[in-house]
Amino acid sequence: MKNILAYFEEVQNLIQRLVRVEIERYEEQVLSKDRGNLRIRLRFYDNSLLELREAIHDKEGMFAWLSYRYHYQRPDGRVIFRYDNTPHHPKFKTHSDHKYTEESVVEFVRPSIEEVLLH
Repeated sequence: MKNILAYFEEVQNLIQRLVRVEIERYEEQVLSKDRGNLRIRLRFYDNSLLELREAIHDKEGMFAWLSYRYHYQRPDGRVIFRYDNTPHHPKFKTHSDHKYTEESVVEFVRPSIEEVLLH
């Protein structure tokens, strides 16, 4: 059973495994024993940018993501991908989870932060 602090430590360990990346922002916010926020901004060697934001609730050892956004973009600002759960695509079966690509918006279930970081 994981808690918020253990999760934050796991994310830090994942980031440390990355190569040729600059951490522009890393902010943990523990709101209570079962609530936390995470904001990360990583700049890669090719000047692409990955921004991650999560608001997490620990429900008796099971995490629920109240909100999340994983945004990866090219140096010129064009989106490579963005996953989020902003509820503005109600017709998707995965509502409110979805994924943006350069070409479209598609139904998608939230990936783990590990899948995003090690993509």
